[in-house]
Amino acid sequence: MKAQLKTRTARITGLGLLLTLLSACGAEVTPRAASLYSGSGPISSTIISSSGDGVAECTSFDTTTTRLAGRVTTYYYNGVLQEDKVRMRFTSIADTLDSKSSVYLQVFRWRRFVNASGQLDTEIDSANPVQFRFEKGTGSSDAISDYMTSLNSAQIASIRTAQSLGGTTALDFFSKTTMVLNAVDYKWQALKVVLYDGTTVLGQVDMLIPTVQANPNRYYSSHDSDTVLAQLHPFWSQRTKSQTETQWATQAKSFCF
Repeated sequence: MKAQLKTRTARITGLGLLLTLLSACGAEVTPRAASLYSGSGPISSTIISSSGDGVAECTSFDTTTTRLAGRVTTYYYNGVLQEDKVRMRFTSIADTLDSKSSVYLQVFRWRRFVNASGQLDTEIDSANPVQFRFEKGTGSSDAISDYMTSLNSAQIASIRTAQSLGGTTALDFFSKTTMVLNAVDYKWQALKVVLYDGTTVLGQVDMLIPTVQANPNRYYSSHDSDTVLAQLHPFWSQRTKSQTETQWATQAKSFCF
């Protein structure tokens, strides 16, 4: 259970500190007026944990094979952090989601754990696709869709028409909405987005669920030097850079929306 407990603690520590700061810092982290009655992304200042870690509230994902790219952030509602929800927005997605009615996407939760043989293993909750819904713009108190577990072009067109969003492509739709994912609690460390054509997988991409340690080296060492997770860190390729924890945390804010 060592790795399981360690990775769980890493997320809880960041979120617990974040909640403490939000309640104690007064005006410094007061929610934006537009966020007081709405869903929103990170509304706090740069966070350094009690152990000295820079905390990233936002992560990213990208794959060039069957294009899927975007960002994931923490989720606040009425200025309060929702610990079992995150926000997602695609910045690039394969054109086949527009061009073929049989193409759809789903999201799955997964984690790393120590198995009975004492080896790090992977559990993907493939039987229960993540539920998500859409909110308008960067977030609003009124959802513009029901919760769903898959998304295709017909559903996008239906929401677009009902909400008078305009645009013609899936990417247009994602630029005007926020995808809010539910039930991504502390048991899970990562998400997998899969694009299907019927039962055929066209492409997939993985990402870490925020919050995470902003410094990729600290993330790696605190997760039992597990490269499966560490290579998903948005700054993994930059791990040789000499930066302070504040600089890593500030850099992570570039993924927020």
